[in-house]
Amino acid sequence: MPVKKQWYEIIAPKMFGEKVLDETLAVEPKHLIGRKIYVNLADFTNDYSKFYVKLIFQIDRVEGTKAYTKFVGHDTMRERVYRLVQRRGRRVDCVQDVRTKDGVNLRVKTIFMLIRRVGTSMKKDARKKTYEIVENAAKENTFEELMKLILGAGLQQKIRKECSKIYPTGSVEIRKTELLREKKKG
Repeated sequence: MPVKKQWYEIIAPKMFGEKVLDETLAVEPKHLIGRKIYVNLADFTNDYSKFYVKLIFQIDRVEGTKAYTKFVGHDTMRERVYRLVQRRGRRVDCVQDVRTKDGVNLRVKTIFMLIRRVGTSMKKDARKKTYEIVENAAKENTFEELMKLILGAGLQQKIRKECSKIYPTGSVEIRKTELLREKKKG
């Protein structure tokens, strides 16, 4: 006997205007909970300068034939990271866990290039400055505001400006964010 499946519309969270992201099939609504959906930022916002950014949504509840999602982070295409790294430069990676003003824990992974090969102390100073900028941005903004700042490249511009005071800095990219733990409801 064949199993009857039903179509469900996948809806973006409020911070993205509750747009329809996609449709999916499922036997029962409970099978959708926890499923992740990857959406290209360029397709979502019609800003094709950000074609290399993927938004990650996770279905957290189903009502009728609509599956509602929450935003759990973003990722950058591997090819974009390869393009950032150039010969005779120094790649600097920063991975840190931050807490936003509204209590959301988030892991932020930043990558940038110093335009020449430099010693470890210069890399350390630039990395330390990046940690400070990201930490302060998280403390001053809510999760939604911080993600808009990151996806709009405002935070990257600030990092580049401040790190260039230490040593000339090339491209800066926040290559990945991951939602670690949400604030408790109630």
